[in-house]
Amino acid sequence: MPPEAIGTLASTFVAVQRRITGGDRMITEAQLERCRLHVRRWFAAHMQRTMHFHDLEHTLGVARTATALAQAMGLSVADLALVEVAALFHDTGYAKVYQGHEEESAKLATAFLRRIGVTERDAVRVAATILSTRFGSRPRNLLQQVLRDADSAKAGQADFIEKSELLKKELEIVRRKKIGAAEWLAENVAYLEQHRFHTKAAQARYGKQKALNLRVLHERSRMPKDRRDPLPRPQDRYFDRDLSWLSFNDRVLQEAMDRTVPLLERLKFLAIYSSNLDEFYRVRVASLRSLAGLKKVDRAALEVTPEKRVDRINRKALAQQERFGELYREELLPALARKGIHFLTPQKLSRRQEEFVRDHFTRHVAPLLHTATVRAGNAPFIEDRRLYFACRLKPKNGSKERLVLVNIPSDELGRFIVLPSSGKRTELMYLDDAMRLCLGGLFTGFKLTACHSIKLSRDAELHLDEEYVGNVKEKVRKSLRKRSMGVPSRFLYDGDMPRPTLRALRNLLGLSKQDIVAGGRYHNFSDLLKVPLKGYRELRDPALRPVPDAATRNGAATFQALKRRDVLWHFPYHDFGNVVRWLQQAARDPHVKHIAITLYRVADGSEVCKALLDALQRGKRVTVFVEVQARFDERSNLYWGDTLEKAGARVLYSYENLKVHCKLCLVERREKGRTVRYAYLGTGNFNERTSTIYTDMALLTAQPAITREVAEVFQHLADRRHRPALSQLLMAPLSLRGSLEAMIDKEIENARSGRQSGILLKLNSLEDRALIRKLYDASNAGVQVRLIIRGICCLVPGIEGLSANIEAISIVDRFLEHTRVYAFVNGGKPTVMLSSADWMGRNLDRRIEVAFPVNDAGLRAMVLELMEIQWRDRVKARHIDMLQTNPYRDAARRDPQTRAQEATYAYLKKEAR
Repeated sequence: MPPEAIGTLASTFVAVQRRITGGDRMITEAQLERCRLHVRRWFAAHMQRTMHFHDLEHTLGVARTATALAQAMGLSVADLALVEVAALFHDTGYAKVYQGHEEESAKLATAFLRRIGVTERDAVRVAATILSTRFGSRPRNLLQQVLRDADSAKAGQADFIEKSELLKKELEIVRRKKIGAAEWLAENVAYLEQHRFHTKAAQARYGKQKALNLRVLHERSRMPKDRRDPLPRPQDRYFDRDLSWLSFNDRVLQEAMDRTVPLLERLKFLAIYSSNLDEFYRVRVASLRSLAGLKKVDRAALEVTPEKRVDRINRKALAQQERFGELYREELLPALARKGIHFLTPQKLSRRQEEFVRDHFTRHVAPLLHTATVRAGNAPFIEDRRLYFACRLKPKNGSKERLVLVNIPSDELGRFIVLPSSGKRTELMYLDDAMRLCLGGLFTGFKLTACHSIKLSRDAELHLDEEYVGNVKEKVRKSLRKRSMGVPSRFLYDGDMPRPTLRALRNLLGLSKQDIVAGGRYHNFSDLLKVPLKGYRELRDPALRPVPDAATRNGAATFQALKRRDVLWHFPYHDFGNVVRWLQQAARDPHVKHIAITLYRVADGSEVCKALLDALQRGKRVTVFVEVQARFDERSNLYWGDTLEKAGARVLYSYENLKVHCKLCLVERREKGRTVRYAYLGTGNFNERTSTIYTDMALLTAQPAITREVAEVFQHLADRRHRPALSQLLMAPLSLRGSLEAMIDKEIENARSGRQSGILLKLNSLEDRALIRKLYDASNAGVQVRLIIRGICCLVPGIEGLSANIEAISIVDRFLEHTRVYAFVNGGKPTVMLSSADWMGRNLDRRIEVAFPVNDAGLRAMVLELMEIQWRDRVKARHIDMLQTNPYRDAARRDPQTRAQEATYAYLKKEAR
């Protein structure tokens, strides 16, 4: 089961058992994870559907709030675990009794904690904390105060009235009578007037909104009954995340369809679409299929319906692929031919070319071929994403036909053969077609009657062992060896394949109906990224000359520049070589004593890592955190981790169930007898290859307030017992979620108080439902919310009464938009933060992420202007609409002057003068 499916709450403490006060052991990460899953299962199996307010969503929200308040109040790592467990169990007793549910909740918690080996002392403290939520009881310690405040945080939240309507609906069922509007209004007023928050953190976080809520209720109570607007009917609306992802990939396909895009770039977008879809099936769909094997209660607990969802995914993907095939065959191939680029089939070869192909086959292809006969009891193993032919062979003596699988060795030889041609023509042939031409001579004594291509995608998610001990690095190595043998997630076959052949393959490979997807003559169109074409500049995007950075002399004088002011680099408009040159300078600088860096995705020939090796050779300390769970980059990361470790670096590796995704570098330098720190905080990876195709930002600073906190994060990475003292940086899973909610609440408060308000977010993905609900609250309070979302967007914009003040767009263009920006109007004093984190549960709760402020007024204004440039895009921007049809904005008036990426380049060039 993938870790992301079962864990949705913050993991903020050490994942190993350590002694605490009194000689007891603290609750471990393994035990806490079991509590999370148990509570989900409990609600799925035992909680009545009539619990409209006290449902699983409420419980998980209380647990998140309790964790955030506990952190703000400085609770110990051990107490953080206790308060989260108490929050998880505090309403489980409702499954048994309504009045007095707290006692039942405490009993259920105690029994489960004893069963999983939690100490008696901790079980008693959890039970006492749960009992403190009884109406009228007085919390006696900080743990109890935190849970009481978390349980009643709705009093100080913008959706108080909506939530109170859910509670009214629940109470009407319990009391078996309707509650009048006036009576319920009076109950709400009385509740808020009597309510108090116990902790300073809750008072600061929720106090103002609570006062606003009470004011609204008082104003409503003074109105004549016939003039009161009806109370809002709570409604939650979300796009399915997987169908939303397919809509994003459809935007990639739109780029291939756009005739204003250079021809070879259109071919590139077809390849990207194909690669994206392949990874989606290998990871996401494979995970859904694995969830289908769970018990019904577990599927309900994890809030998934994999069977129906996979069917919907397949239908939508198939419709896209039909458009893909039509575009490729009927538009792009003829257009390429008109430019002198021809993909030839065997029937179109000249005699000279056919001789060349047969010679190539004999010399290079045939030695790499392997065959396997398909028959009952002999299921040949099909490797992940490898291409094969299913060949029908008829013996020349007339006996029964055979079905044989033959590998297509494109990984070893490349997918395309450059044919001899005359003039300026470039003539190519798919390796598949060369084999179709020549395979018949390979099977002596048989006649080749049919040859159809197939491809099997397998589960590529890294399933680490469930136990919470051992070395993550070694588990990843072990899992990598098994990846090519993962369970099937999609069997792609030539749609012209006869039914009997398909049925034989399906039965032999044990495939279900959902596994099987019809395709065309060719698979793995991602290989179009590697078509061996020389020249044809006019068919490609014009080369982009990097914008010079005079302040740092393109990275060669970074230390000197940072003494004057902060620097902001924008890739690929600025050259990522600036980063490499800075690190090379640091490696050679005798005053530099220490370099620390996080590596999530590392290029194969990483110049960044080579600079670190140089620093080690020159006697400097180097600390590297290597994330070995970075999907599809594990091998490269492991290689560089081993190489750096052997060279003398201190190399730290991944944690269980917690990826390190932040992009940080810290350089410590001795200057005038003291240590001065310089920090790099980025939104993208330290990867030279992806830096030319991803748009990212990086802030470089020598501000002590920031660099000290970056050092705190590195200390936490080295020892998770160390709680980083942060005020400038927001770090997941410690403070990022709570801080984002607080900033949204501040905009809500400003809007309702008549002050300037507004939110502008730029993200790869917006999926977290708790934060989406916050944005809905902001919309309903009158806050204008603008979203620039490249990929998944589960928020539904433009719905009256829900999201009328939210507009969402997506930009897909030459470069992959990867920067994350959080901008809040903040009453006219804008807050602008950059981050490595999308708004997804995994980023906020199960990854170490960092969001960092742009404090320099000039740089902050630059980021805001760049976001406005993106918002003004009328060429590559699409609306994210209710039907997810990806309409272009103002399609009839597409203005080339507003194309965001070109306008960004022009803006940065102008600023560099």
